[in-house]
Amino acid sequence: MRSIHDMSPRHAEPFISVNCGALPESLFESELFGYEKGAFTGAETQKAGLFEAAHGGTLFLDEIGEMPVKMQIKLLRVIQEKRIRRVGGTQEIPVDFRLLAATNRDLAEEVQQGGFREDLFYRINVVPIHLPPLRSRQEDILPLVRHFLHKFCAQCGEPDKELTPEVVRLFEAYHWPGNVRELENTMERLVALVPAKTLTIDDLPANLVATPAAENAPDIHIPASGLDLEAYLDNIRIRFMEKSLEMTGGVQSKSCELLGMSFRSFRYYLSKARDQGKTD
Repeated sequence: MRSIHDMSPRHAEPFISVNCGALPESLFESELFGYEKGAFTGAETQKAGLFEAAHGGTLFLDEIGEMPVKMQIKLLRVIQEKRIRRVGGTQEIPVDFRLLAATNRDLAEEVQQGGFREDLFYRINVVPIHLPPLRSRQEDILPLVRHFLHKFCAQCGEPDKELTPEVVRLFEAYHWPGNVRELENTMERLVALVPAKTLTIDDLPANLVATPAAENAPDIHIPASGLDLEAYLDNIRIRFMEKSLEMTGGVQSKSCELLGMSFRSFRYYLSKARDQGKTD
């Protein structure tokens, strides 16, 4: 979301982010709209809200599906009228902002169940961007790992840490239920707790090491002469992909659904296999 702001005409203006899931319901209105002095007990001074703070720039509402229905009504009004009124105030204050929102919920289903207002859903669902879960974007995992390692090592004034091949394979096999946030937190923890320059399996959290792939792996035989594991795994992957294409009559989008892969991942590995002459 920050990239959308940074690449827009509003890039020089504020980018304000708020996690709706982390705000207590009692604080929603005062945080977003601000308040006047004396509006409630403890309001000793006037305070501008996040709508005003984002004036001219972008307001990012993360986990918007967690927003209470009462606040959804008020948000809809602000989006339509571009005016807010502070808690305890009477003056209408114009605000100019781009609204970005994100959620891990199916808002269309939430609308059907009464958990999200239908009018607000259609008002914010202008340019939807669906991002598949991280487990469906295996080719993104290692670049993200290296990005976060570099980020947190730089913050600590340390050189970038290295990864053993076993660690790389476990990162790519893990299902990352918490998606990119979980991966980022894992990298931050490893940088903070592991003094060694190279991360090994012994350094990883237990939940990451005990992946279903590791627990349910069949008995394997490694030839005495050794093998090229990466090529071996690539060959298995492409065989599954070819079989799925046979089952779907060559329709790649349906093949992706069968294999639980993103379309981007499917095209990446298919192109890689064709370049190596493994498929027609």
